Amino acid sequence: LLTLKLALFVGAFLVAASSALVRPSIAAKLLASIEASPGIMHATAAVTAFAGGGLLVAHFDFTSITATLVTLTAIWWAIEGLGLLALGHVLKIASPQSVRLYALSNIPALLIGLFLIIAGILGHAEPTP
Repeated sequence: LLTLKLALFVGAFLVAASSALVRPSIAAKLLASIEASPGIMHATAAVTAFAGGGLLVAHFDFTSITATLVTLTAIWWAIEGLGLLALGHVLKIASPQSVRLYALSNIPALLIGLFLIIAGILGHAEPTP
């Protein structure tokens, strides 16, 4: 039941966040604003690390595809957030290459989000064979 609730929540977040960020023009503005402000960088990184870590405390489950995707998303958020906390001030995240990679990385996030929403709504989190 927890997996299904988290699948719906994480899926909705991924779809909402990534649907605009697949466009490089929007991703560029976001990354430039984060890079230009150490405070925004730190706050964004802290929230991301906290969200990922919190999810991992509550949900560390690889018994189904849905559970695995929720857990892997949480791991990704924790690593991304902790990495930005530690190194964000030295990264050039608004470079053209970073913007392109960031925009492209939101395509799988969007697809995973759609899958998680459908799985959460349909109640599909059976153990994998």
